[in-house]
Amino acid sequence: MDCETIKACFNQLGWAYYATITASIAAVIAAGSAFFSYRLSKNIYDEVRSDETLISSTIQHPGLAVPQHDQSVIYFTLLNKSHRKASITSLKVFDSKGQKIDVKWSDSTDNFGNIQNPTGLLGLKDSVNIFIRRNDGEKFEESKIFIKHTFSNAELELTFNPYYDWE
Repeated sequence: MDCETIKACFNQLGWAYYATITASIAAVIAAGSAFFSYRLSKNIYDEVRSDETLISSTIQHPGLAVPQHDQSVIYFTLLNKSHRKASITSLKVFDSKGQKIDVKWSDSTDNFGNIQNPTGLLGLKDSVNIFIRRNDGEKFEESKIFIKHTFSNAELELTFNPYYDWE
């Protein structure tokens, strides 16, 4: 091989080498930019969702005129802190032994504590009263209430203690 051919090969390889280095650096910068863009969008998303919280009042009996009806009904108020509408998709009640209690629930009741329009789905813009009535007519003792809603995959857990005021 003559000297000119070797110089030509070296020049050709040198430019390819520099082009490869430049392309690698560009790829690293693009990956870094994509990562920081993802982190920024995640922070913004978390900030927007940070106020998506439901707050519950104390659970109590509604104070119906007929005491026998009053003991099988409880109610509480749910407050939506967010500007977005939340939906309550299910509500389950368990007694102190962990046994599921068969209930109906809604945002309205009549004067005897009968649940009106029990749909199983309830929209919540600002606040709403939730009435829960046992289907067996027994009185509510210490119970746990689990509310599934659209703001979180985790259920909101509430505890009803009829002797709360006496403690």
